[in-house]
Amino acid sequence: MTSFGLQIEPSFGFSYEDVAGLARSLRPNGFNSMWASDHFMLNDGEPDRDCLECWTLLTAIAVEVKDIRIGPLVTCASYRNPALLAKMAASLDRVSGGRLEFGIGAGWKDVEYQAYGYRFPSAGERVSQLEEAVQIIKSLWTEPVTTFDGKYHSVKSAVAAPKPVQAPHPPVLIGGSRPRMLRIMARYADTVNFVPQPDVKAYAETLASLEEICSEEGRDFDRIRKTHFLTMLIGADDAGVQARLERVARRDGMSPDEWRSKRSRAFVGTTGEAQGLLKRYTELGVTQFMVVFPYKEEAESIKLFADDIVGRV
Repeated sequence: MTSFGLQIEPSFGFSYEDVAGLARSLRPNGFNSMWASDHFMLNDGEPDRDCLECWTLLTAIAVEVKDIRIGPLVTCASYRNPALLAKMAASLDRVSGGRLEFGIGAGWKDVEYQAYGYRFPSAGERVSQLEEAVQIIKSLWTEPVTTFDGKYHSVKSAVAAPKPVQAPHPPVLIGGSRPRMLRIMARYADTVNFVPQPDVKAYAETLASLEEICSEEGRDFDRIRKTHFLTMLIGADDAGVQARLERVARRDGMSPDEWRSKRSRAFVGTTGEAQGLLKRYTELGVTQFMVVFPYKEEAESIKLFADDIVGRV
């Protein structure tokens, strides 16, 4: 069965009241989850734009809205000591009554690393750090005591109590698409999200690569849940699409053509066209979509998505 989640980008400027209102609207409109990106700022040129911290935001939403699952898409392995992150995640799983989806990735936003005083290592090193972090986190969730002596992370007789509600642990979603990330997915992921993948063909190719690596690693490919993240600007018809596109582009201070060009990976089209696209992904085995709508267009888009797409894909 296909499920849908709303992705929130806190760095766009959301207030907590905005996010909570959207979260309350999800289940009535056929969405079963809310996801938040793990960023501290949008860029270095807008010091007054709000950006709520991911884990704090998700914890508050978990308490306020009790009928959806919640998760980071994805939390950056570089930003928190993995033992601390394991404690945070276990605590949130407890607070939420077992509704956490634990999304994690290697990190990419160099301007953010630099602004907040984090060293920004090479992509290869960030991926190696991630692999060590995932091992520590899963061990802390499932073992009484954890000792791990890695190149980048070490813990000695570390404990994490209470354990998560979900057994054996919250689903681990790993985001990425390059070969080393696919191997880490094959070894450790319950769920995968290929970010970014520009089209169905690229997604299918990455999926085939993951299946091959799973075979090499002795992992059952079919037991890994496949998800997809999409930015979507939708309208009921062509006129509705154009009206929304003009409104969104004007808000961002650019022309509709400029908006399309700068967001080349975004889907822009009617709900009927969106149905067709999503069905192509489900034919590949995707069972969950995380959708981000243009900022300030979320409420209308959720309703339109519910009316024209949910239950038809």
